[in-house]
Amino acid sequence: MKLKWFSISFLLLIVLLAGVYLFLDPEKNVLDESSRANLGGTYISLSEGVTHYQFDGPENGPLVVLVHGGTVPAWGWDGQIKALREAGFRVLSYDKYGRGYSDRPKTKYDQKLYQEQLFELINALGITQPFDLIGVSLGGASAINFTAAYPEHVRKLILISPVINNFKVSGMFRVPIVGDFIARIAGVNVIIDRFKSLYGNYPGLDTYVDLFREQTTYKGFQRSLLSMLRSDALGDYSPAYRIVGKQQRDVLLIWGMEDTEITEAMIENIKACIPNIEAEPVDSVGHGILIQKMDTVNNFIIRFLQTN
Repeated sequence: MKLKWFSISFLLLIVLLAGVYLFLDPEKNVLDESSRANLGGTYISLSEGVTHYQFDGPENGPLVVLVHGGTVPAWGWDGQIKALREAGFRVLSYDKYGRGYSDRPKTKYDQKLYQEQLFELINALGITQPFDLIGVSLGGASAINFTAAYPEHVRKLILISPVINNFKVSGMFRVPIVGDFIARIAGVNVIIDRFKSLYGNYPGLDTYVDLFREQTTYKGFQRSLLSMLRSDALGDYSPAYRIVGKQQRDVLLIWGMEDTEITEAMIENIKACIPNIEAEPVDSVGHGILIQKMDTVNNFIIRFLQTN
């Protein structure tokens, strides 16, 4: 009798949890041709799905390609795009799969996916001349992989607080079912709080928080995020760093000295892999350096790109 009541109680608990999981689903919107027509912007179909991208700056300017991080879409580069445009550069930015207005394909969100997305985008847009490549956080790691695999496409490389290895990911998100449930209950709020910490007291923060939250409402966001956390996307990029370190290439490294995500040990590892790297540490800032020290970062970027 006790076993029977235990079984019934357990089943009721499962049904209750499943109901809570479905009820709390924030992904009420679908990215398709109709919704993108209302959103505006430019899109292109690649092998894994539609990618949202944009060009800024003079058409005849030197091309700079920007690769965003793990959670903040291409608009996270707004401050850099403005500075680069005013300095005469042509800028290409895009949303990685799973972020912004790009598709959330049912696939593995790993190093290979992000590397191939950038390669396919460049080819689909008919870009044949070498360009300058800038990546931040996980985007820095994607930029390293791309440069290691396709060195003929990259002129100069800039890495801002880039991932290399040993990036800490909460183990609870890696556990199937349990991780999915926790992500549904608290995941969006956790990454939004992290996003707010990156932007600090930046003017217009509320607008950007709304934009950040919006991307989480499109079908497939949670699946893409968990896949990224469970794959090698935040794993070891040291082999690619060492390959780039052997190339004849100018590389600039920028990071915040109070960064708790990209640690001092990681920075030293990067320097060891790329012995001739130009390093620009920035005081009094952490992983939100792109926003909180915008002018400093922009000055480093433009000086580096304009130097022969």
